Amino acid sequence: MARFHRFFLRGGLRAILLTGALACVGVLFTTTAGAGPHSSYSSSPIAHNSPSAESIVRFDAGTSAADMQQIVADAGGDVATVMPEISAVSVRTNSADFSTEIEANPKVNAVFVDRYVSWGSTDSRLGGHNSSTSFMPKTKGRSSFPDPLHNAAAPNAEGIVQWDDNRMDVPDAWRRTTGDKSIVVAVLDTGVQGNTKELSSNFDSRTSENALDCKSIIRDYGLGFLTDNGILDECRNGDRDGHGTWVASRIGAAANGFGSNGVAPKVTIRSYKVLAGEFGGLTSWIVNGMIDACHDGADILNMSIEGYDDPTLEADVQDYLFWADAIKYCHARGTTIVAAAGNEHVNLERSNITIAGRTFIGAGRVDSGSKGIGTVYPGDSIEPYVTDLRGMLLVPGGVPDVIAVSATANEVVNAPDADPSVRWPARWLGARDQLAYYSNYGSRIDLAAPGGARKFNIALFDGGLDDVLTGGYGSFSAVDPNSAYCNDPELSASYNSDCFTIGGQGFAWSQGTSMSAPDVAGVAVLTLATHPRLRHNPDALLARLAQTANHRIANYTGPNDPRNTTAAIDGTPCDTGYCHLDFRHPISSGDAYGAGIVDADSAVS
Repeated sequence: MARFHRFFLRGGLRAILLTGALACVGVLFTTTAGAGPHSSYSSSPIAHNSPSAESIVRFDAGTSAADMQQIVADAGGDVATVMPEISAVSVRTNSADFSTEIEANPKVNAVFVDRYVSWGSTDSRLGGHNSSTSFMPKTKGRSSFPDPLHNAAAPNAEGIVQWDDNRMDVPDAWRRTTGDKSIVVAVLDTGVQGNTKELSSNFDSRTSENALDCKSIIRDYGLGFLTDNGILDECRNGDRDGHGTWVASRIGAAANGFGSNGVAPKVTIRSYKVLAGEFGGLTSWIVNGMIDACHDGADILNMSIEGYDDPTLEADVQDYLFWADAIKYCHARGTTIVAAAGNEHVNLERSNITIAGRTFIGAGRVDSGSKGIGTVYPGDSIEPYVTDLRGMLLVPGGVPDVIAVSATANEVVNAPDADPSVRWPARWLGARDQLAYYSNYGSRIDLAAPGGARKFNIALFDGGLDDVLTGGYGSFSAVDPNSAYCNDPELSASYNSDCFTIGGQGFAWSQGTSMSAPDVAGVAVLTLATHPRLRHNPDALLARLAQTANHRIANYTGPNDPRNTTAAIDGTPCDTGYCHLDFRHPISSGDAYGAGIVDADSAVS
């Protein structure tokens, strides 16, 4: 039976599950995700009748592109993508003997499955769509910077919609800089709809690319497969899904006097579309997008993507090395990589590991004890590779040379209908900037940033339908109003988003470490604008962000509680434990925030 790997696009708004089996296994497996910003999801390999499989072949360093292609052809495979920068190719083949044939070549280091990433179904019990039209601010005329929606009234502690900017001291930093158009941020995501009013002036459509291997899909599965699965439109540029546009807008939406603004309103955004909405994609698409972005000279990569590899399994080891090779290439070219730390609410230890003869210093590894069990939905069991992540390696955020970002909430608000054992103690009500109830934590966390959280900062199955993101509890950004983010009820539920339109432009609240990662990327842009000597020096940039981060916040959010078996608000029993937060043993501030919450004003000073 196939194994599952959990991947989280957005760092957490919707789960992606990766199977460790060959893509030709035509069976559907269903799992239930934890109680973070995501819901329940399913994973299935691509269903087809041929024995073709998608593989990655890693060669000896220095093997030429021509040699790699010839070796693959001789073994009966077709090269889909050549990545000479890391001596690897992705391969499509119908040959049952391909692996045996190519492994016989002395230049071949490894052959392993190119993971298929599949979107699944939604369970609104955990984090559904909050339908609301109560917030409709007036935007007539132009406004002085920041944009009108930034300081629009909201019922949260900050009293404004874009509270997260204030928590990072972004408005103070804007007195010195709003960024620099020469600084390039590559967004690896579902694409970016760059012609929206908020992004058009900062979007580089000429260099942006679609990394989806649609030709291979058509060749292997036929045009009908693309049509039947809603993928055909994804083979074009743009963002049918909406997540990538949200992330890009949080980084660099322009200060144009219209709606919301990004952290760095002056920047160049490039899109590397590596995932196809509901369909998902392949690991090679993501890695190839990374290599292309770094080759094209991106200063910063934002990767609101998350997954886990099992270091005891050879296929997972090779997958980890594949990620690590791409990250090493980007780091050597001076590109800073910012990634989501994940939304399972598990402890990520900073570990020194040796796999396949290679040693990694400071890799992110999930705790091997009780803090390695992710949030369990009441009524579900603890499942390996789903909620039991003990000993797993985080990718890409946990790979050395990647900045792992945890997420914080706005303020602690009382949950009147929640059971007293699962809601925040009265002594901590009103506390700001607490670790979000879904966010991973631990010594591997480098930095924290606002990612938003539900009003009560507990899972929706504990807080009930009044536990909302709207009104400034979630994080706020611009989206394409025509995307699934705003128009597909199931997708907006899995994103926990509340979308509305003003003047034909879309805006939405969301939550997740996908939202905190672009906050850090935006602050990094502001920092590079005032400290150009830090460009092309990822280690020095991280050091600057860490040295100037706000580390004076006390965290009271606890880990998942293995002993609390209180039923969900709807009466569903929690027989396993791990459904609720443990408020008796708060996570240390260092493990919650790393060096601290990024502080833009201090960083640019």
